[in-house]
Amino acid sequence: MSTQSGEERSYHILLVEDNPGDVELTKDTIEESKYEANVVVVDDGEPAMAYLRREGEHGAARRPDLILLDLNLPMKGGLEVLGEMSADSDLRGIPVMILTGTEAEESLLDSYGIPVSRFSRKPMELDRFEQVVRRLGDPSMHRPVVAPPEARQDDPPAKQKKWWWPF
Repeated sequence: MSTQSGEERSYHILLVEDNPGDVELTKDTIEESKYEANVVVVDDGEPAMAYLRREGEHGAARRPDLILLDLNLPMKGGLEVLGEMSADSDLRGIPVMILTGTEAEESLLDSYGIPVSRFSRKPMELDRFEQVVRRLGDPSMHRPVVAPPEARQDDPPAKQKKWWWPF
């Protein structure tokens, strides 16, 4: 992808994934793409939030251009990470692509109204990754992340939050 000056741009990607095999497959997909990317890997939602907030050992962390986020993590899950990001005005504009491992996770995302273009079944497919990276350069597609609605049936639809995606 070219920048306004015509130079190639290197992307900074935060991969939040606890399965070493899925980490390697995702990194392989990124390496096979036509985009240059630096990938930082963390294995849970807690270190992901520390990285994003530049806390502790992540004090000099670079803001990612894209987060590839697994839903099922050992301590703090992907939906919790999205909830914390949506509450933080500095983080809610970072594009997120959710990585799913099961049909049950896909059904959950579908029940929240998350469009299929915003998640990918693991291992991530090369064409899906390239589609997401192409969209990163389009500022009109950036919207804040908003956490899923609470599981309360008594709220009227107008009061319930909707998911918004930064790309």
